[in-house]
Amino acid sequence: MALWDRFLGNGSTGRSDGRSRKRKSFAQERPQIRLPKPSRRAIALLLGTGLLAYGAGSSAAVNVFHTRAPELALTLDGNDPVALVRDAQLRIDAGEMTQGGTAGILAVVRESVAELPINGPAFRLYGLSSAANSDLPGVRRQMALSDRLERRDLATQLWLIEDAVERNDIAGALGHYDKALRIRESSRAILYPVLTEAMKSPLIRTRFVAYMQDPPPWMESFLRYAVSNSDDPVAIAELAREAGGFPEGAAFATRDTELLRQLVATGEYETAIAHYRRIRGADPDVLTSLALTENATASGLAPISWQPFEIAGIEPYVLAARDGDGVEIEADLEAGYKGPLARKLLALPAGGYALEAEMRAEDFSRGDVVRWSISCAKAESGEALLALEAPVEEQFEIAGRMNVPEGCPVQTVRVDAVTRVASGYVKIVLADAAIVSAAPLNTRGPDATTDDGVTDAD
Repeated sequence: MALWDRFLGNGSTGRSDGRSRKRKSFAQERPQIRLPKPSRRAIALLLGTGLLAYGAGSSAAVNVFHTRAPELALTLDGNDPVALVRDAQLRIDAGEMTQGGTAGILAVVRESVAELPINGPAFRLYGLSSAANSDLPGVRRQMALSDRLERRDLATQLWLIEDAVERNDIAGALGHYDKALRIRESSRAILYPVLTEAMKSPLIRTRFVAYMQDPPPWMESFLRYAVSNSDDPVAIAELAREAGGFPEGAAFATRDTELLRQLVATGEYETAIAHYRRIRGADPDVLTSLALTENATASGLAPISWQPFEIAGIEPYVLAARDGDGVEIEADLEAGYKGPLARKLLALPAGGYALEAEMRAEDFSRGDVVRWSISCAKAESGEALLALEAPVEEQFEIAGRMNVPEGCPVQTVRVDAVTRVASGYVKIVLADAAIVSAAPLNTRGPDATTDDGVTDAD
């Protein structure tokens, strides 16, 4: 019982004298647990672990802040090589030259390189600082070193582009363009306009062909920009010619379409025709024919091919022909529509020609008419080679003759409709058309006739 009594707290001597004692609470009754006293080795190990954890946390914090907030990073680690360079760069950008000018910057660079020998940004920083002091040979050496050590530094690439241009080193400039455009997509907003303007130079285009034939990741977006924004689309067409066409692949599939429309929109008709002839798979017969075929109505090659107008008041369709041969252009017109139905370009050589077209209509009224016109693409006078008008009927034909003169290598064809509001909705269909060589018209005067009695007005 002595051991049991001692555990219950009934005395320390183990005696049981029968006297009544008040029992203690359980919390007071439980035995005390004594921790062993740590050794010196354990204390040292604990402190070492804590210091390592702090060092790792501090190092991680420096890595987070040395680019975004270099001043804060330097308070944690005054020798961080990235933060040293970044802090100096920000001070220069803000117009606060590091104390001591170039000498001070050199000291920062040396300290950074001592901590991190392979340090492209440090050499770029010194190069930019030297530029302010007209040390051009020194700048070039430092920038070249920065480029070799860290090619993902955009500022270095921009400086090297400018320097290469100044030295007329076209291949070098394009090489640095390539690096800069790979580094950061945001640089494209700056570099694409400059590079697009550079395509006007035959020397630069020649060097750029290699990039067209083995396109880097930025090529698709650059060509999309250049085709749509160049103020000289002929230069872009020349680039495509020298490179043997735009790069292949789905990503580049619409570049020819976009370029054709830009060339026509800017009045560069002959270049548009020449580019069409170079497009892989383009049908050359489309240039001398009005026939409605799948090739001649391919939307990707408009307006060399037939292009129905998609504007307010008209809803066009290209449908299979009713007789199953070829296709037709159908247009639903709103009440009172007056405007174009379709257009295309021709490249007929000089000579005489006869035109015939078959059309039909639904829901028309008396007074609705269709007009055809063919003109020299660059005619300043606007005078048509052929101007025809016919009343709209259930089925009707357009026919006439014209001469294409010398100096008129490209011709524009346009079909228009004029309907009355009272007519309501009208459907007009261009079912077929053809243009063939014919004897030249007698052009002795406005009322002159040919041997078959057809007048110029016809």
